[in-house]
Amino acid sequence: MTGFKLRHILVTVMLGAALLSSGCATTGINKGQINIIASDEEVQMGKELSAEVEKEFTIYDNAEVTAYVQSVGDKVVRVCDRNDIEYHFAVIEKEEMNAFAMPGGYIYIYTGLMKDLDDEAQLAAVLAHEVGHVTARHSTERLTAMYGYQILASLILGDDPNFWAGLVANIFSTTGMLAYSRQNEYEADRLGLTYANAAGYDPDGMVELLTKFIDTERGEPGKLEQWLSTHPPSTERMARVRTMATGLQAEGSLRNTAAYAKIKGKLP
Repeated sequence: MTGFKLRHILVTVMLGAALLSSGCATTGINKGQINIIASDEEVQMGKELSAEVEKEFTIYDNAEVTAYVQSVGDKVVRVCDRNDIEYHFAVIEKEEMNAFAMPGGYIYIYTGLMKDLDDEAQLAAVLAHEVGHVTARHSTERLTAMYGYQILASLILGDDPNFWAGLVANIFSTTGMLAYSRQNEYEADRLGLTYANAAGYDPDGMVELLTKFIDTERGEPGKLEQWLSTHPPSTERMARVRTMATGLQAEGSLRNTAAYAKIKGKLP
């Protein structure tokens, strides 16, 4: 038997064991949800994907802006449910309303979205939502559902060098890795609101974030749909978040409007 065939058999056995278990979410947030990718494998996957993202997109090369976004993200990360990985925040130079998270804690926000935000509390809300996707491991759950054995084999055997590039190329498609379910988005909203609040930010920042992107006058999909490829209606999500925010015992009221205005002025 060749080594290649033997490795495939071993991977098949590993997959069967993973599917018979209760899933491998590390935080307890998603117990019972099938996820065949271990945390250390997810981090390696994130490194591979982030390298492809930086080939596909232009990373905004401004040290002050990058450090600011990382610092806000770090405040959120310190209070999140998953601290077994290192989080990386970067800014993509593109005039679109978007932000997304790769597996393993690689989070990106577009300059177009940053320009539409009013203060640091709203930025924290964006980043906290994306951190919520990471802590709940939504992207690897999605990959498990999409590829199953194939993704695990590619990850462990490394026999498909074009896999990562193809995955990034289709990342925002309606069937791609970031095509999260309604439940995923609701969960990321809930976790993000909790994290931003625990980090000391005004919880109304997320309510405002959802509210401001709804285009009610023209009856067209609001900018929020572009941001998160959202499945549930924005108005429904906004109502849920407003209810959650009202029920929170606010732990802070940080807005840092002046500091954000300074950074906003450095955007292209």
